[in-house]
Amino acid sequence: MLPRFYAPDLDAELASVLLPPEEARHLTRVLRLGAGAEVAIFDGRGAEFRAVVEAAVRETATVRILERLPSPPAPAVRVVLVQAVLKGDGMDAAVRDATMMGAHTIQPVLTDHTDVKPSFARRPETLDRWRRVALASVKQCRRATLPVIPDVKDVDRWMAASSVGMRLIFVEPVAGVAVRSVRSLLSEPTPVSVSVLLGPEGGWSPPEADAARAAGCIPLSLGPLTLRAESMPVAALAALQVVWPR
Repeated sequence: MLPRFYAPDLDAELASVLLPPEEARHLTRVLRLGAGAEVAIFDGRGAEFRAVVEAAVRETATVRILERLPSPPAPAVRVVLVQAVLKGDGMDAAVRDATMMGAHTIQPVLTDHTDVKPSFARRPETLDRWRRVALASVKQCRRATLPVIPDVKDVDRWMAASSVGMRLIFVEPVAGVAVRSVRSLLSEPTPVSVSVLLGPEGGWSPPEADAARAAGCIPLSLGPLTLRAESMPVAALAALQVVWPR
């Protein structure tokens, strides 16, 4: 497989493309590629091309476009993952796996049980890290679109402001909330877009669960076992892809 590089300013009408400094650095210093090496470049919006390195020196690399490459199909339903900020490496894992499972948007939110200081979660450096994790996951899974990761919001403000299609909230088995199975969604019309709310390590607080239902969220469960919070993105989105296959 060709090594892949992100070129957000890619213009297929131009013969040559200049890679961003960090991508050029990865090409020259990590992979140690030089002029004549074949690579793949993608713009994060769905376009990907086979290209050849024309010049590569330290943090500067120019590639010449050869031909367009086929891209994996987008999910049938656009998914906005509303993910409670997780502590430690848990949020990195959530972003990585949600990207791998095709989430269009990953919206970090603060909740009553979030075990991360809001000031840390809202730092620009924290958001930059999550975006780097998403980019690395895009490269690894060979996806051609880069998920959007907006600024951190409070979950109640997100629920008050958002109006994106169907809303689903996954709750833990001990929450004492009447839930539906994922399979029950098969009886619903296929939505154009869906918001999927996933809670923090301590789960949703009762007021949050009540507010979510009042805002039109459908409570769902993956079964009687309690999964780790960082495992939920891949489990929940994989289950939804069975309901709404590509």
